[in-house]
Amino acid sequence: MNCTVFGPVKITYFGHASILLEYNGMQIYVDPFVIGRMCRKADIILHTHSHHDHCVVPSAILSNKTQIISRGGKFPGMEMKIGEKIKISGIGIEAVHAYNINKPFHPKDFGAGYILSFPTPKAPVRIYIAGDTDLIPEMHDFKCDVAILPIGGTYTMNADEAAQALAILKPKAAIPCHYNYLEDTKADPNAFFTMAKTLAPATEVRILTP
Repeated sequence: MNCTVFGPVKITYFGHASILLEYNGMQIYVDPFVIGRMCRKADIILHTHSHHDHCVVPSAILSNKTQIISRGGKFPGMEMKIGEKIKISGIGIEAVHAYNINKPFHPKDFGAGYILSFPTPKAPVRIYIAGDTDLIPEMHDFKCDVAILPIGGTYTMNADEAAQALAILKPKAAIPCHYNYLEDTKADPNAFFTMAKTLAPATEVRILTP
């Protein structure tokens, strides 16, 4: 299955780092390098950074009402700074750090992760989309209910490091992404699942199959 539900939010994983969040009739695409065949038009497209496998605007999901929000994006739209918070139709969007520590691909401030806050009658549901990042110290300050983390290594955290991130973030649920689509991002999501069981036993790991 390529989708799951957490509270009022439906999460669909298309492959690589491409995610769709559906909430209250809204369609929020993140890094839509990969999309499904029958996708609805986007209300919001979020780009984590400008690399070609992330910063894409497919015509199939674009409308004259689509809002494009980026960190270092290539398309006209809203540019967010790290630490900036905005609200669209009641949904909070915060840009947070995403960068490499021991790799040259994503220097600090080049791109961003996002924490999206979806209103509910009780507490908001907070979904953290990490972007292309290593295990970084700023994660100690992030609060989320769901963490969507890269595990492919090479350009991002690997599965072991992503499990370590869960021990810091302590989300209720986690979804691995950014693996097994490009040749140099091979990873076993079950290894992430197993390591997470040890390091973050209270987190439910949901492996979505594109």
